[in-house]
Amino acid sequence: MIKYSIAKLKRGLTTLPLFLSMALVLLLSACSNAGSSASTPSAGTTPTATAQANATPTSSSTTTADSSSTGSNSGSSSKPTVPLTAIRMLDAQNGWSLTASSILRTSDGGAHWKDVTPANAGLNKDAKATFMNGQYAWIAIPPANMQEGAGITILRTSTGGTSWQSSKINDPRVSIIDMPHFLNAQEGWLEASSTPGAGHAGSDIWHSTDGGQTWTQLSSNADSSGLRLGYVTGISLKNSQTGIATGNLGAGGDNSVPSIALTQNGGKNWQMLSLPHLLGGYTEINTNSQPPVFFGNTVIMPVSVSAQDNPDLLVLYRSNDGGQHWTQTSVVHIAATNTYVLDANHAWATDTKTGKLYSTTDGGDHWNVASNAAYNLQALSFTNASTGWGVSSQSLYHTTDGGQTWQQIQYTIQ
Repeated sequence: MIKYSIAKLKRGLTTLPLFLSMALVLLLSACSNAGSSASTPSAGTTPTATAQANATPTSSSTTTADSSSTGSNSGSSSKPTVPLTAIRMLDAQNGWSLTASSILRTSDGGAHWKDVTPANAGLNKDAKATFMNGQYAWIAIPPANMQEGAGITILRTSTGGTSWQSSKINDPRVSIIDMPHFLNAQEGWLEASSTPGAGHAGSDIWHSTDGGQTWTQLSSNADSSGLRLGYVTGISLKNSQTGIATGNLGAGGDNSVPSIALTQNGGKNWQMLSLPHLLGGYTEINTNSQPPVFFGNTVIMPVSVSAQDNPDLLVLYRSNDGGQHWTQTSVVHIAATNTYVLDANHAWATDTKTGKLYSTTDGGDHWNVASNAAYNLQALSFTNASTGWGVSSQSLYHTTDGGQTWQQIQYTIQ
């Protein structure tokens, strides 16, 4: 009926003035084509845009990954609230965190986290991250299950996680890594080692001057650089020349001791240093040093110790001349595997056996129980002496009084 009416009207156009006939023809043509135009793509659309975003270039060793291509940033639907494994808060509102398979951002103090993980990231529970600020971050991913020969994947972003680039360090023996350490957006170092065992683990120092796109091996246990660390535990740089690398000698057996090396030329050569003896008559000890931290010429290095028939203890080694000479502060009898050092005076550590949190306000000369509650916080991040966040095996907590009391954050992931 509609087609008949339109045709009849067209036949009657000859009786109308010319300008009215033309106008009516255009109107009728628009009506008759309305149904077909809705299904025709416009000239500006690209039906294959999604496929292009997910394509992986094959001609470059460095790939660009957009975190939005994973679907993690689409909409506001919540994802399963999985445990956090690492946290780094930049201020009271903004911060980063890791799970076993995701990279997250928050802008409201940890209540809500946005998944910014790039597609095919390949994260695992042993990934280590450095979050410099709200824009720059680096994620080092070792081989899964400590498999030697697979190399290290480095993810990096300069856009706060909206886009990522990936590069590879082809270290054939690496299985254990420290987090990347970047002085600025371009220059960084990474310490890696093979699987510890029988005291013969090797250590390698890698260096980047282009933001993590390419890496050069500076020194190794196997060369003449003077590096003899055993298996690695951390590296820290004061500037582009002065740095400290730490490790453990004799790993995997009794009487392991912390090892420490100083460089004055950016990691090309190393001077092995001796630490003051601790523990008095302790025998058959196992030590685990943690990454040193520079505060100008002051360096703090936590070392945890376990010994047969003796209580576990934690000690902060301290250097006031950039790492040349070291002194031992007072010991605290706790089993601490993760110590958070905020500055030259403030540090926190959890006793893994009791779950209690300990703190010092004088650089380790005295320790006090900050909280008797057994939260067993393993990942810590403080933005000042009062405000901090802590991660347990299942929960996220927040404190505003230096760790004396904690409030659980019921966070969501989107």
